[in-house]
Amino acid sequence: MAGEILKAEKVLKVGQRLEIFLDGREEHFHSRIEDIRPDVMIVAMPFDNQRVPVIPATGESFYGLAADKASRYRFFTKFLGTSKEGQVPVWRITKPTECEKFQDRAFVRVRVKLHVKVRLVDEEGCIAEPVVAPVIDLSGNGIGFVWPKEVKVGTQVGLEINEIPNVGALEIMSQVVRCTAVKRGENDYIYHIGASFQHLSRAIANKIVHYVFTVQREVIAKGIGKD
Repeated sequence: MAGEILKAEKVLKVGQRLEIFLDGREEHFHSRIEDIRPDVMIVAMPFDNQRVPVIPATGESFYGLAADKASRYRFFTKFLGTSKEGQVPVWRITKPTECEKFQDRAFVRVRVKLHVKVRLVDEEGCIAEPVVAPVIDLSGNGIGFVWPKEVKVGTQVGLEINEIPNVGALEIMSQVVRCTAVKRGENDYIYHIGASFQHLSRAIANKIVHYVFTVQREVIAKGIGKD
């Protein structure tokens, strides 16, 4: 299922192709797993569009995507350095311990306890005063929040979020893609609004994804603890 956390050793295999996403880079890079050792994983040196080797700073965190015939898997790791395996230039990276499984390219949403300042934009382009709303869920490409009134799909909204670790103040335009009425009592409704981020940089998206991944692991760990 989407969002399932699996042991990396059950997912990652030698020869598997990877996509690599680095903070601050809009482009993603292609690689493959050359070897998996007790404490490190060896992957082929990725190259950019100009065929220049991509070499991050030592210790830089990033995430990778691996795939099999049915699913895709995301994992977080750190760059340790470069070397050669025979004549093949490679990266040495920390060996991942777990992967997140999901069925398509969309980022998985998780429930979070955050708040967002919402400014609705009407059809004439007028921006309403900000209203603080509780966040329902968050992903690397969108957000869900609670709203007292129905909002038309396609509406532009300005969002300000200040509570995501390592992101700082985030101000971004978004578009409403979903509005669901939730009944609380007789003739009493609230609305769950789903909004898609627009023009979000890869660097910020990566940080949000990392936060979402951390929250998801904590939730699963608590569930395991209760059992």
